[in-house]
Amino acid sequence: MKLKEIRQAIGSLAEVSGDDELEIRHLLTDSRQLGAEPGKTLFFAIRTATNDGARYIPELREKGVQAFVQGDAVAALQALAAHVREQFHGTVIGITGSNGKTVVKEWLYQLLKDDYTVIRSPKSYNSQIGVPLSVWQLEGVESRKSKVERPVLAIFEAGISQPGEMEKLERIIRPTIGVITYIGHEHDENFASLEQKRAEKMKLFVHSQKVIEDPTHQNVRTCAAVMRALGYDEETINTRILHQTHETVLKVNLSALVDNVRYFRSKLKPTTKLTCMVKAFAYGAGSVEVSKALQASGLVDYLAVAVADEGVELRRAGITLPIIIMDPEVAAMDLILENNLEPNVYSHQSLKTVIAAVEAKGLEHYPIHIKIDSGMHRLGFYKEDLPWLIDRLTHQKAVRVASVFSHLAGSDEPQFDDFTLSQIRYFDDCAETLKSGLSAERSVLCQAQPVLKHILNSAGIERFSDYQFDMCRLGIGLYGFSFAGAKLRNVCTLETTILSVKTVKAGETIGYGRHTKLDEDRTIAVIPIGYADGFDRRFSNYGGEVWVRGKRCPVVGNVCMDQAMVDVTGADARPGDLVEVFGEHLPLEELADKLGTITYEILTSVSRRVQRLYFYE
Repeated sequence: MKLKEIRQAIGSLAEVSGDDELEIRHLLTDSRQLGAEPGKTLFFAIRTATNDGARYIPELREKGVQAFVQGDAVAALQALAAHVREQFHGTVIGITGSNGKTVVKEWLYQLLKDDYTVIRSPKSYNSQIGVPLSVWQLEGVESRKSKVERPVLAIFEAGISQPGEMEKLERIIRPTIGVITYIGHEHDENFASLEQKRAEKMKLFVHSQKVIEDPTHQNVRTCAAVMRALGYDEETINTRILHQTHETVLKVNLSALVDNVRYFRSKLKPTTKLTCMVKAFAYGAGSVEVSKALQASGLVDYLAVAVADEGVELRRAGITLPIIIMDPEVAAMDLILENNLEPNVYSHQSLKTVIAAVEAKGLEHYPIHIKIDSGMHRLGFYKEDLPWLIDRLTHQKAVRVASVFSHLAGSDEPQFDDFTLSQIRYFDDCAETLKSGLSAERSVLCQAQPVLKHILNSAGIERFSDYQFDMCRLGIGLYGFSFAGAKLRNVCTLETTILSVKTVKAGETIGYGRHTKLDEDRTIAVIPIGYADGFDRRFSNYGGEVWVRGKRCPVVGNVCMDQAMVDVTGADARPGDLVEVFGEHLPLEELADKLGTITYEILTSVSRRVQRLYFYE
């Protein structure tokens, strides 16, 4: 769309600067998310209670952005999206509710993608800003229809937190088919009653031809009803749903993740920086999406990963936060430097390697992070190494010390508190020795920026906040684990669905090895999750449970590579029913205790072949 057309759509709502003939392909509301075509990007300088997007315009101009919207940027964005929607004459499905919007949207996409070119909300874009950004994807679709073999169908989510918001979203989405998912008590504080909240949400459908709501709030049935509305026959619906929804999904609640960050932030001084650990695929939750949520939250100063490839992946996904590489490989130094990643230096040789690589690139004052071994005895310098380290650092210009840090070995266990305090004292002594040594030499390493000190992890933030120093590192706490008894939010829920249900007679055995023999007739369900998905084989033969229709159901027989069997006797279970493997009803701590391991292992064991589904509430 040409900028002059955008001006016409926005009218007098805001000022649009830029050349009339400029072709706009991308809308931008967050300067940190600038993509690969800045010259074809229109930036909406949104003003909030705490920030003003206009302050980022000079920076974006330097990066090649040529078009800007100032004034009532949100209203302008919504007006533009409404204009784009008016040009589209295909079917639009609008989904609202408190929970389940993203799940239904993604399932519908999978069910319909073979017959339609489906345009849908990215992730959980359902807000006053997210909805117009989603609808912008319809721009130019009508003119391209002749080149597309399949009809175009759009699926958009709409979420509100207070009265008066849905009318604006309705003008933008104008759904021909409306879908209501479960309406619960989220944002109750802004509504007089649940009935008022429901009435506000129903305003999305004032122009809809059909509105669908399953009274049991089962997402599978909701999807089936939508397919009927689109003209599908029952055989096709049943076949596709049985095939498609038999998936194992790790649902990641990004709103809960950010809320947990806020909790740990509340334990810190405003000036204390925060690093979030997103190594190992963000503990299994998905490093790119988790990192995007953390960056967008504005609560995080650094990210940290284990190896260079993890950092490169984040850079390619548009992550601009500083990223520490905890285990930098010698062979990956070029990648580290090319992607502005910051290596951990933990030995004489690692320092020599980093300096040599930086010098070979002709760079100066490249940020590095010095690790002290304060008692973990894994990686790091001892106090007696510091004279050599200071001497080496002060006689070169290639690198500068961005931070000095250490790892606590037992901060989550009270019986080790004396040891933890001794670690902190040793680290503090080493860190001050290093900083003093660098300053005494009047090194360039300390003149530009101060050297940050950090030793506290998730447990340390809660239990030893007096020693937060300049920065802390948050890892497993992101996912709702408190070491001080705080009630944090569950972030990750592993779900699957029932493939089949059958009665197995008394005296029969179940599974490989015939280890489960039934004493009476039992109802046995098969679920499509196995040890290749991360469902540990030690859960076999009553070693573990899953949650089906409000009931704990034991695992029977040996867990297979791709499937497992569970005893659902008395649960009235049916094919297609949802099964929780871990989440609100089956906490990760409980599963870890059964296996004699830690929650980290359960999370990171979820295979990458398991679909990740991200959503905001």
